[in-house]
Amino acid sequence: MNEESESATEDADSLTMTVEIHGVLRRHPWIGQVSVDHDLDEDVYSLAVKRAAAYGWSSTNLSPRREFGALRWEHADAGGDWSQDGAVRQLAWLTVYPATDLPAQHLPVLPMTQVLTDALHRIGEVRFTGLRSRVPVALAPDTGFDLRGDADWFALCDPVARTDITLSVSPQPPFAAEQLAAQVVRLSQGHVRLSPSPSPLLLQGTAPEWTPQAAAWITEIVIDALRADGVRGETEIAVALTTG
Repeated sequence: MNEESESATEDADSLTMTVEIHGVLRRHPWIGQVSVDHDLDEDVYSLAVKRAAAYGWSSTNLSPRREFGALRWEHADAGGDWSQDGAVRQLAWLTVYPATDLPAQHLPVLPMTQVLTDALHRIGEVRFTGLRSRVPVALAPDTGFDLRGDADWFALCDPVARTDITLSVSPQPPFAAEQLAAQVVRLSQGHVRLSPSPSPLLLQGTAPEWTPQAAAWITEIVIDALRADGVRGETEIAVALTTG
């Protein structure tokens, strides 16, 4: 490997991505007592580490027999706001170094979302209002085939579950909002319906259901659309429940 290739690999290895879950958390009334009973002091970071290891996606085990090459990411940091005031909060966030030696693997938006969702539901009941992701699009492979297959999964939704959503992308892509909306509709097989809004960074429409998993799928669709149109930098994508 020449110096230029080594430098490119090192640069890619230093890229991070973050997934955040927003909403309202109501802690289980018994969580404090069982924490005392079992001498537990769990937070988002500790729960995310445990769940990622349980799924086999990542680990903090430093044993020399555990190689990063078999894992989806290395942990960077995590946290969250569990204030019990009924307000929408950034309930949980996870920042990782995604693996760069698994080129066919999606950026782990869904696995990270699932880890955070599991952690929150272990602590309380969640009213989910939005998923925000900051992703290095340069690391994203072509996932169009898989995403169209995922459309069949979300076709199996109760029709009454269709929900109004907003989608924002920052920085603004180097193409028209109408083009991004059309790409999302195409890759979702029409199950996600979007149209431009007065804001150049915001699209409005509907999703087949309102779940963290559906928001992660929509995020991955946007990533693939951006990749196909030449975007390579870090991009923030937010999928939110339309309110008011």
